[in-house]
Amino acid sequence: MESQHGFTIQQGLDRGYSAAELRSMAFTRPARGARITAAVGDEAQALLEAVRVLARDDHFFCHTTAGRIHGMPLPARLEKEATVHIASPTDGSRMRRTGVVGHRLKSEVVEVDGMRVEARADAFVHLATMLTLEELVAVGDWLVSTKRHDPLTVEDLTDVLRRYKGARGLHLARRALALVRVGAESPRESLVRLLIMGALPEPTLQHEVFDATGLFVARLDASWPHLKLAVEYDGEHHADPAQQERDRIRREKLRALGWHVIVVTKDDLQDGGVRILQRIVAAYERYTSWNAA
Repeated sequence: MESQHGFTIQQGLDRGYSAAELRSMAFTRPARGARITAAVGDEAQALLEAVRVLARDDHFFCHTTAGRIHGMPLPARLEKEATVHIASPTDGSRMRRTGVVGHRLKSEVVEVDGMRVEARADAFVHLATMLTLEELVAVGDWLVSTKRHDPLTVEDLTDVLRRYKGARGLHLARRALALVRVGAESPRESLVRLLIMGALPEPTLQHEVFDATGLFVARLDASWPHLKLAVEYDGEHHADPAQQERDRIRREKLRALGWHVIVVTKDDLQDGGVRILQRIVAAYERYTSWNAA
């Protein structure tokens, strides 16, 4: 696989670089036999570029490396890991290098930015060997989100699971797929939904609220429309003063229509969501009793 940022030593010599130039500070050597321009200062990216130029024509990136290339929402502990996962077809030999994990896989392969990468659905299956249930659900929610260009469907993921009968991680992948929903728009929205589903009936995602004249008021992250109870996750962009003012006006309109909105932030999840879930459950039970009265 070609790279704009590096080449093999032989390719460098063929391009006219001297051996001394290839040893200079203009290049880094993240893997034996490769030279990467020093401008690529990130260790993980430099190793990825080195493996890219050293790969055979039938190699392709997989697992978390494929996840990063596709832009999947990986957990922080894996987002910038230096390890590169690369695979060959099941009859090919694995790459064996420091910092590289070689696999033999039967994945569908696509091209992304000039790199051979296992398809998104295949990566979902292989990430099941590395992620928790909640983390894998967040990836699945991202894959099927209609906010994305060319989203997958739950049926697409179901089909690929059938193809991997007996594979490692398949049990977790099936459990995660049963919890994947269209409508969660961030990993923390997915986490909040899973917290709720462990204690209450499943909420409706992205419910649209209109006023008496039919004017659109809001689209709610998660809600129980029959109770007019909603839960919304406010990410870091909600700290912007202009966004806070928009949120205030929007929620005032919702209150005027009889809606109660519980706002969740990342700080509410520091204890695993215990206290905020108690608030949500208490509100749900209160509104349910009022409706029954």
